Amino acid sequence: MQRLFFASISSLAVLGVAMVAPAQAAPVAIHSCSVTQWQRVHARPYWNPWGPVRYNAPVVDGIRISYVNTSHRTADRVAFLVNYRGDVQHIIDTGTFSPNVTISHGFGNFSGDAYIGARPNSCVVHAVRYTDGTTWHSGR
Repeated sequence: MQRLFFASISSLAVLGVAMVAPAQAAPVAIHSCSVTQWQRVHARPYWNPWGPVRYNAPVVDGIRISYVNTSHRTADRVAFLVNYRGDVQHIIDTGTFSPNVTISHGFGNFSGDAYIGARPNSCVVHAVRYTDGTTWHSGR
């Protein structure tokens, strides 16, 4: 009888962990997240009729994130977590972000790294702070 009692408690504990509610969806929707490319240019010290000489290896010139605050509250800080080439960086945008307004900002993150394409491995909203002092966190 005791054995059955302990088995039931452990089963309930497992069910309790499995029934944890998923995290609330992000209150900011990302429309686009793209890495920008900069082609290094080396100017020759003399006049070149063919123009500047370009190196073959392009590098990153930053990242542009376009997003919308889908909450009914005004945000003043949005934190993103971006993975590009295995390098994970936090990108913080501050300002006044009204509900349902598209925001598109460029950031200097990843600048100078080797450019391997415009699409990062991942780009997610990590946290949001509202002007009323409340916050939202992704739990990552």
